Amino acid sequence: MKIRILKKSDERSSFSCGEIELDYYFQKFAGQNQFKHFVGTTYIATDDKEIFGFVTVSSGSLSRDDLPKNFQKKFPNYPLPILHITRIGVDVKYQNRGIGKELMFSAFKLALEQKERVGCIGVVVDAKVDAVTFYQQLGFVELDAVRGLSKTHPLPIPMFIVIQTIQKAL
Repeated sequence: MKIRILKKSDERSSFSCGEIELDYYFQKFAGQNQFKHFVGTTYIATDDKEIFGFVTVSSGSLSRDDLPKNFQKKFPNYPLPILHITRIGVDVKYQNRGIGKELMFSAFKLALEQKERVGCIGVVVDAKVDAVTFYQQLGFVELDAVRGLSKTHPLPIPMFIVIQTIQKAL
């Protein structure tokens, strides 16, 4: 398995991670966002025959006040550059084999490259409620944010990992 950037020629129509919205995004919009709109770049875990999983990233920023209190004093009070993980999914046939973790480590390496090239203080992910533990195990902490009150459609939980933690993990 290798992780590489999505190509226009990659066959995405059979990918299914078990979440209709993620499948639809990957099959219909990941390519448009990358090749037409330039708003995100998708990386895939593949053996060049089949796609096992994907992660989509984009650049972003946070204000110091958005950070957890213990990080706020470390940074200046203007927009701070981050890498944003906008979507991640692993095909149901390959779940629970460490592919999601490998995709996250690949995104962490991108954050380190971004740090060197243009600046990056960390990574932000909008975690689904049932994925919070996965992200916490990688070192993410929750950001303060207003959460949805709907139990049937809870809003994602914004989570953050600082670049120094990423450096230690890799």
